[in-house]
Parts: sequence; C-alpha cells; structure tokens
Amino acid sequence: MLLRAFLVGLVLTVTPAATLAPSASAAAPDPTTPPVTVNPFIPEDRSISECVSALPKPGCGSEERGGMHQYLVLVALVGGLSFVGWRIVAGTRKNRPSPVSDTADAGSA
Repeated sequence: MLLRAFLVGLVLTVTPAATLAPSASAAAPDPTTPPVTVNPFIPEDRSISECVSALPKPGCGSEERGGMHQYLVLVALVGGLSFVGWRIVAGTRKNRPSPVSDTADAGSA
C-alpha cells in the first residue's frame, strides 16, 4: 500500500513537470549547421553493401564495437539470471513439503 502511494505521488509530481517543459522538437534546427553523417561503425574506405549483413566481411568493423561495455552487459545478464535461478531454487526448497517417515504411517494404520 505504501508503494502504491509512493508511485501515485511520483506520477503526479513528474507528469506536470514533463508536460510543462519545452520539448526539444519545438525548437527549429539551425539551417546553417550541416547534418552529421559520420558513422564510426561503418568504414569509409569500403562499400556499404559489403559491410551491412548478418555476417560482415573482415575489415568492415571498427574499434568502436565491443570492448569493456559489452563485457559489462554480459556480466549483468549472467548475474541477473543467476539471481533469478537462485530465487527459484530457494523458493522451491522453502515450499517443499517435509518428508514423511515410514514408521509414522505404519503406526497409524
């Protein structure tokens, strides 16, 4: 209940501020500035048709791809899935019925 009240208060606080703020699309772009057409992921010395595919040819990539951030995403995914798996195992073990011994069943019959 407290969480619901917090979320309602957050929405009521953020929504008016977001609607009153000037949008970025409202400002007209400066006509003297040329558009940015440089893409660091596509090499300038090769044809675009050689490099855009599910399996790009060697030499089509750049140093911008991969690196530390890609490994951080992998660690976050593995950590998140491990946490979910641990919670499933812990919840299953907690809710498992206790084993009934054979001697208790034999004495009640």
